Amino acid sequence: MNTVKKLPLAMAVVAALCPISVMAQEFTQEQIDAIVAKAVDKALADRQAKIDAAANKKVDVITNPETTAASPDMAIPFGLKFSGYARYGAHFQTGDQKYVGVDGSYNGASAIGRLGNESNGGEFQISKAFKSAQGAIWDLNVMFDHWSDEVNLKKAYVGVTNVLESNPNAYIWAGRDFHQRPQQGINDYFWMNHDGQGAGVKNFDIGGVQFDVAAVSQVKSCSPEVMADETNPSRITCTGSSDTGDNGHYALTTKTHNIKAGADRRRGVRQLRL
Repeated sequence: MNTVKKLPLAMAVVAALCPISVMAQEFTQEQIDAIVAKAVDKALADRQAKIDAAANKKVDVITNPETTAASPDMAIPFGLKFSGYARYGAHFQTGDQKYVGVDGSYNGASAIGRLGNESNGGEFQISKAFKSAQGAIWDLNVMFDHWSDEVNLKKAYVGVTNVLESNPNAYIWAGRDFHQRPQQGINDYFWMNHDGQGAGVKNFDIGGVQFDVAAVSQVKSCSPEVMADETNPSRITCTGSSDTGDNGHYALTTKTHNIKAGADRRRGVRQLRL
């Protein structure tokens, strides 16, 4: 009786251990090479498509921080959009010097590092987007900052896109904005800065080249404060920070980006993006 019960189990083990013959299809070397080439081309095309999609969505926060031109396909958010950057905390010092600096540096204390060696402050921006019945997308942006004892107006501009039929991605703006401020993030050093008031166009497509152009005037540095023993009858003196007027310095700026050279990889030619 025990032998009969164990028979199905034994047969299953034997069946699992027995070799099973499999019919294998034979290919010529030319067929194998064609299959491999087709698979490689498909993989390269998929990879290039992902790179292009990522490049189109990526925002360069180093060369253009806190400033993003609206695009025709952007989703209109409900209500106001808030964004910003701030650092506030408490310092502890054992000696007379709160911040450690380097003599002759271009960026004060941050030249030797930023962590625990920066003052308090922040930038706070509010934006509102609108879409017209004709499809144009408008956005209104205002930013205040607090890097000293005063609160200053750093941005106040309006922009519109999807208004030029031949260039729907072109973004036309006017007002006060951050402008051309490439930054070394490790020490917060802006080696060029054209912030100011003006107008311009971003993302203007010229035969596969994205082109930006603007005319701006630099805002005067002035913080009105009451000072004693001054010749000004109102006793108001500019000591540095921000004012509402320009200081007489003007700039015409241009930039090219997202340059495409050649045809698509899937057509047999590599695509170069700068």
